[in-house]
Amino acid sequence: MVNLVEKFGADDLLERSWVLPPDVVEPLRAHVDMTRDGGIMNVWPMTSDIAAITQPWVDEPIDIGSGAWFVSSCGTAG
Repeated sequence: MVNLVEKFGADDLLERSWVLPPDVVEPLRAHVDMTRDGGIMNVWPMTSDIAAITQPWVDEPIDIGSGAWFVSSCGTAG
């Protein structure tokens, strides 16, 4: 399971995503529902609090007013 920041384009298709390191799990717990093992439950819209936690791992400015940015988890093969 990996936690992600996702950016969607004007056509609502995924434009880009960034994998977040395990270090962000505990700070994110106050802002999103998470599993015991640190996976984000559901998809959460980006807020200023979440952006402050995740911005260091995203190589472009997060525009929380755009409605295009989210955090979520996905499973990994293996």
